[in-house]
Amino acid sequence: MRVRFAPSPTGFLHIGNARTAVINHLIAKKHNADFLIRIEDTDKERSTIESEISILEDLKWLGIEWTEGPDMIKDCGPYRQSERYDIYREYTGKLLERGAAFKCFCTREEVEEDKEKAVKENRPFLDRCRDFTLQQQDKLASEGKSFTVKFKVPENEIISFDDGIKGTVSFNSSHIGGDFIIVRSDGDPVYNYIVIIDDTLMRITHVVRGEDHLSNTPKQIIIAKALDLPVPEYSHMPLIMGNDKKKLSKRHGITSVDLYRKEGYLPEALMNYLGLLGWATESGDEILSQDELIKQFDISKIGKSAAIFDFQKFKWMNSHYLKSKPLPELVELFRPYLAEGGFNIDDIDSDKLNTIVSALTKNCEILSDIKNFAGIFLNDVNMPDEAADALLKEDYSKDIIRIAMNIFSSIDRENISQSLAEGIKAQCEHKGKKLFHPIRAMVTGRLSGPDLDTALPVIGHEKIQKRIEYCYKTYCE
Repeated sequence: MRVRFAPSPTGFLHIGNARTAVINHLIAKKHNADFLIRIEDTDKERSTIESEISILEDLKWLGIEWTEGPDMIKDCGPYRQSERYDIYREYTGKLLERGAAFKCFCTREEVEEDKEKAVKENRPFLDRCRDFTLQQQDKLASEGKSFTVKFKVPENEIISFDDGIKGTVSFNSSHIGGDFIIVRSDGDPVYNYIVIIDDTLMRITHVVRGEDHLSNTPKQIIIAKALDLPVPEYSHMPLIMGNDKKKLSKRHGITSVDLYRKEGYLPEALMNYLGLLGWATESGDEILSQDELIKQFDISKIGKSAAIFDFQKFKWMNSHYLKSKPLPELVELFRPYLAEGGFNIDDIDSDKLNTIVSALTKNCEILSDIKNFAGIFLNDVNMPDEAADALLKEDYSKDIIRIAMNIFSSIDRENISQSLAEGIKAQCEHKGKKLFHPIRAMVTGRLSGPDLDTALPVIGHEKIQKRIEYCYKTYCE
């Protein structure tokens, strides 16, 4: 068994393509199969080596392993389509010799004119160059006339295959839309043509991809038949949709692995979420290790309907993975995000940093969230956010700020949390939320966050005093 993932290096790794890579990875691991990475870079204008590098790095970060590819060359290489043009030219020659393809010398205007005429006469469109002999084609080409190579689609032929997800799928060749270009006028081959050649020469047995490729499959099958090539087993996964049941796009949220990585999502969470997208375990368990995913995965369980990418559910899953990590690993994971937030963590005592990370992890769903909370411990004055600012403007909050200002010089530094709360409570008629929310907002600048009994000793006497003084000047004077 041999499977493949074949990205086009025209941008970042999209979440839909990442899911395809994850599923092929799970299949390869489950069946001890070879897994190939093939770079489909025939789009010369948009393909870049930078995108290729980015895609491969994202796949490695995600935890996907392959046995062959552009960075692991074996006997089926090269693994970039741009480096395989000599191979494709050989197969083009075979198709031309067999009469399964022809050189078309029509201009775009002539093709459009012939199509309009065919519609008016209620008959299938046939290219005017279709029946030229090979000798006629070669003669016109030798005269310097520009041409494309088109595949000659069989008329009214039923093309059927068994799909691993959709079951038996049938197409009528008349719905393909007529003869189609397989080699452009500049000599570059077209994706739908060369992919079946690559799959054959790379000995791919199973092709698992998105259903946006479903309409390409009959074209690839008839090309394989014309070249006497074997056809792999196909499975076409439903596409990923947003909550509005429309194709996942940037308007729904983050759609590239690169951005999830930068935002501080964990690779094991993304692997877990994408691996389960579109199906469910028999037990209903949703948090699965990669080994458990591999063990339970069955492609036939993937539903035929579109899978909905639930951003909140994924964030919840990431939060679970984050909170389950040991503290030393968490500290290292959070370090770059603390630095991004402008905090000089090299000057922070390691025990204090451990305490801060331990206290804040429960408030973080993703690693970058720590930038929003670290100021609670590390800023001299942690400016109140919008919600805290609104609460501190209330009269009962001002009462508490005034009392805190009056008693702070006499509180017990060794037991600062209990001493501050009890000192305010003793001189205040407010209770419950009207007592403790203003204290939290005054000292941390937030209405939620780490436990105050843990936070206040780490924040320290000096910073707390500055924050109380700031609130007094801002809200009480």
